[in-house]
Amino acid sequence: MTFHNGSFVSIYLSIPGVMNPNLSPKSNSGVSLDAGQVVYFFPKGKNGKKEILFTVTPTWKKDTILQIDKIVKTRKKALGY
Repeated sequence: MTFHNGSFVSIYLSIPGVMNPNLSPKSNSGVSLDAGQVVYFFPKGKNGKKEILFTVTPTWKKDTILQIDKIVKTRKKALGY
C-alpha cells in the first residue's frame, strides 16, 4: 500500500516490527503491512506520546493509497488534540 502525505509538514509514524517512517511533506511511501498491523502516530511531534492511528484491515488491497495526512487530522480531532 502507499502512504501519501499531502500536507506541508512531516508526519512521524511508528509501525512495530516494520519501521519508524517519517513521511516528508508532499510525499508517498510504499509499505507492505499485514492485516492486524497497528500503525501509530505522534500527535504532538516525534518526541511526544504515540497514539494508535489505525489498524490494517483484511479488506485493504496492496494497491491501496492511504491519505495519511487526512487520517491524522481526523484522528487528532477524535482524540481531542
